Amino acid sequence: GMSKEDLRAALLPKAPAHVFEALLGQTPAIAAEAESLRLLAHRVSLRNEEEDAAARIEAAFRDAALSVPSTDEVLRASGVEAARARTLLEMLLRQRRLVRVGTGLVFHSSALDALRALLAQRRGASFQVAEFKEWTGVSRKYAIPLLEFLDRQRLTRREGDTRIVL
Repeated sequence: GMSKEDLRAALLPKAPAHVFEALLGQTPAIAAEAESLRLLAHRVSLRNEEEDAAARIEAAFRDAALSVPSTDEVLRASGVEAARARTLLEMLLRQRRLVRVGTGLVFHSSALDALRALLAQRRGASFQVAEFKEWTGVSRKYAIPLLEFLDRQRLTRREGDTRIVL
């Protein structure tokens, strides 16, 4: 990858940024991710032990469903050094296989999909935290961050002490 500004400076140093952005928009072989650019054909290549570690990280969150372990605990058990494990976690987050819900709380996308399906069955219902904990089988430690995440996703809306499934 390369930063947008580095590429613009190398290819079109005197062109305004909006001209460069327009050209990028017309170049299907380049993918833009925030301020970075990469060739669309580029794929991350992992060594065998990194693939195994990424699979262990993903499995730990998938198997935990909504009662996830701490991120640090999962990374320590991944089988690779801490910095590499964190990079693998970030890769899984970018791929949306894992989703960061709150500070230190990461969930597997399948667990959140199951939660969305559970809420879809209760569309229009109002509920309190205790009912949500009962529906999902999670403790308050997970319930509050999950509910705040659902509020941000506009799947629920908080009204005082209750929430409404949208």
